Amino acid sequence: MKRALAEANPGAHLPDLAGALNNLSVRLGAVGRPVAGLTAIQEAVTIRRTPAEANPDLFEPALQRSLDTTAWWEGLEP
Repeated sequence: MKRALAEANPGAHLPDLAGALNNLSVRLGAVGRPVAGLTAIQEAVTIRRTPAEANPDLFEPALQRSLDTTAWWEGLEP
């Protein structure tokens, strides 16, 4: 649902999609699906990077949360 909304109106819904992907990543980790979790968080970082560069005060905290989650995933890899 969020992906369809983001495709129809990216400016309004991409931040929500990125947040959902961030949360999904953590939940996938909880159920032992590391590849899917890492893929989800990488997509969230990609979505969040451009708005954070354009308006760091508003969007950088969300990007940082996704980067922190990425670091968590990378720390789990053997």
